[in-house]
Amino acid sequence: MKKVLFILLIISALGCNKDESNPVTDPLTMNLVTGINFRQTTDDLPLKLGNPNILVNNKFLIYPNPAGQALNFLAEGNVTNIWFVPANPEKIHQNVNFSNILNTNIYSEQSIISNSDLSSAQQSSNNIIVNIKTLEKGYYKVFVKIGGEIYWDNFYKHETDWDEEKLSEITNFWD
Repeated sequence: MKKVLFILLIISALGCNKDESNPVTDPLTMNLVTGINFRQTTDDLPLKLGNPNILVNNKFLIYPNPAGQALNFLAEGNVTNIWFVPANPEKIHQNVNFSNILNTNIYSEQSIISNSDLSSAQQSSNNIIVNIKTLEKGYYKVFVKIGGEIYWDNFYKHETDWDEEKLSEITNFWD
């Protein structure tokens, strides 16, 4: 019995590290999704889940979100570049007012390019459809360049057998 207690004590001591901390992810981290807006068409009011860390500034919208095959972009100006950066959903920073801390200079174009899984360059339109079949299922930050400025939205790429149950799983995560 003493031997078991001694082993448990050693395991407990080794498992604890005074230097360990549980840092809160920086709200400006490029691959962080703190919420998302779902919509099927341009006319839909979005279903807001969580507290989206997005900078759209009424410059563009994406739909449908979530999507599995193609994503539509409708912008106020000509979109010249689009990048999809994989992201992780975390239900943190739910009380942050992102409109006060986000701006178009936070992420460099080079860092976006180096982190992207899919890009669509050399565009010059305000209405674009991007084939997203090659993207893995999951969350993405979608960056767009309009008039030399970079904006972004959060997006969810679903699998081809999307259904209400999978939608419920995602909405339950954010509730």
